[in-house]
Amino acid sequence: MELTLQPETNVRQRYWILGVMLLPLLFVPHLPWWLRLLSCVVPLILTGTYRVTTIDGDKFRTQLFLAFLPLKPQKCNLPGVVYVETKYSSGVNFAETLPMLYPLRFIFITIFDLLIPALGGAYEIWLITAKGREIVAWQGFDQKFFEDNLALLTARSGAEVRGRSR
Repeated sequence: MELTLQPETNVRQRYWILGVMLLPLLFVPHLPWWLRLLSCVVPLILTGTYRVTTIDGDKFRTQLFLAFLPLKPQKCNLPGVVYVETKYSSGVNFAETLPMLYPLRFIFITIFDLLIPALGGAYEIWLITAKGREIVAWQGFDQKFFEDNLALLTARSGAEVRGRSR
């Protein structure tokens, strides 16, 4: 049975969001075609960048999509994983710095967590194999998804959990 790490990516929803983001370009008057094309790049990267990570039995597979184009998948056997490394890299505590902007921060973090968690996030999970390969298993902002995915990976691999210092 194949399991997908949370949150599962809904590609159809991403296409709809991309359409909504590109819709204003149709109504901008006197804009050259090359500028319209160039302004499509950022929405395409925002909506089309995501990671799909699956576990099928003892097989692990992760693949990053950049602007809806699949990059080379990374695979490994879970019994060959020696360590599951975790990292929490929070930046400046935004709530203490500018408390009046906290609702705006919450909105943007939620949007970025839905659209492009593969490009960053406070939480990271890495798999370290016996051969020394380091594979990004998951990145994101949501602590519950982090804990659930970490529990799933450690249960399936039987590997030791440790903090990542790099």
